[in-house]
Amino acid sequence: MKTILVAINVEKNADRLLAKAEEIAKAFDSKVWILHVSEPDPDDYLGLEAGPQFAQDKRVENRKREGELVKRLAAGLQEKNIAAEGVQLAGSTVKMIKEAVRKVNADIVIAGHHKRNFFYEMFVGSIEQDLMEDLNVPVMLVPVKYKE
Repeated sequence: MKTILVAINVEKNADRLLAKAEEIAKAFDSKVWILHVSEPDPDDYLGLEAGPQFAQDKRVENRKREGELVKRLAAGLQEKNIAAEGVQLAGSTVKMIKEAVRKVNADIVIAGHHKRNFFYEMFVGSIEQDLMEDLNVPVMLVPVKYKE
């Protein structure tokens, strides 16, 4: 198990996920890839800009903050002598995680598990379930809080 991909969503939950990654990385001398998937840009409609300027500015600001978080988390692992890199992609969460697994040749994915009620799962679905079904590598789900 040489490559671990940690899919983070919010900073609050990142510590729990990275603690598990650190534990595995130390045991197997693994490299840790920290992935954050940002919301995708809305599709342009007939060549028009994607939303009003304030919405575009907010998206850029969020991506910058998220990118800085990923770099900071990777640096924290590097300070503990664990090989780590951060990557930020924009798009569908499951699709981007699948792409990252392929690109970095991940042996395991560590992701947060958000407990939701039956009706939410029935109508909206579950990213965790999609990951379990779509990936060809083990997925470790770590219980985390849903709200920021």
